[in-house]
Amino acid sequence: MHEHHIPMRWADIDSLDHVNNVVYLTYAAEARAAMVAADELADGLTAVTMTVRFVRPLRLGRRPVVVVGEVDGDDVVQRIALDGEAGRTVFAEVTTRMGERSPAALRDDVPTTPLSLRRDDLGPGGHASSAKVFELFQETRVLHISTALSSMRPGRFVVGTSAVTFRDDIGWRPEPLRASAWISRVGNGSFEMRSELSDGRAVLAESTTTLVGFDPATQTSKSFDDAERQQLRDLVPVSAS
Repeated sequence: MHEHHIPMRWADIDSLDHVNNVVYLTYAAEARAAMVAADELADGLTAVTMTVRFVRPLRLGRRPVVVVGEVDGDDVVQRIALDGEAGRTVFAEVTTRMGERSPAALRDDVPTTPLSLRRDDLGPGGHASSAKVFELFQETRVLHISTALSSMRPGRFVVGTSAVTFRDDIGWRPEPLRASAWISRVGNGSFEMRSELSDGRAVLAESTTTLVGFDPATQTSKSFDDAERQQLRDLVPVSAS
C-alpha cells in the first residue's frame, strides 16, 4: 500500500466548481511515478486499459489530495481521497491494467471529426500520456454533445465512469486524428457514450463512458425527462454495440 499526497491547484477546477475529470488522471499518474520511485511498482510497464470510477465531486480545498495505491496482479488500483475530521473520503478510483496491447478494427458506420494534436499533448517520450488521451476523449464527447443535442449541454450531466483501452501510442502528427463518438445506450438517468481515436488506418484508443444526469442547482444526480431521454435515444446508431 502506497500513499502519495498532492496539493490541489486552482487550475484543477472546472466550470462546475469540481476537480476536472482529467485531473484525476494526472493525480493518479503522479502517484504511480512515486510508486516506481519507491520500488513498489516496476518501471516501464505498459498501460492496456484504464478505468476511472467517480464516486462524488471533489471541490478545491487546502487539504492535499491523498492517492492510495496498491498492485493487484496486473492491476494498479488507486483511490483518490481527502482526509478530514470525519475520516478519509474517497472521491474516485482509478484502475490501470498493465500488459500487452492488441489491435482493433476501425468502425466505418459512424461519422468522424478531425481532432488536431498540440505539441504539449505529448510527453518527454514523444507520445500522449494516459491523462492526455482521456482529455482528447473528453474533447470528442463535448464536441459531439454540443453539436448533436439541441437542448442538453455539458453541465446537465457528469461522468460516472470512464474506461479507455489503449491500442497504440499517439505520437506527433501534423494531420488531425480522426475522432468518432456515438451514444450506445440510454437509461432513465444515464447514458453510455463510446468513442474512438484513429489515424485513419488503425485504432489508437477506444473509450466507453457512462454519463449521469446532473442538476447544477442542487449538485445532485437527476433522471432525464421524457423529451431528454427521447432526444438521446434518437442519437443511438442502429448498429450501436
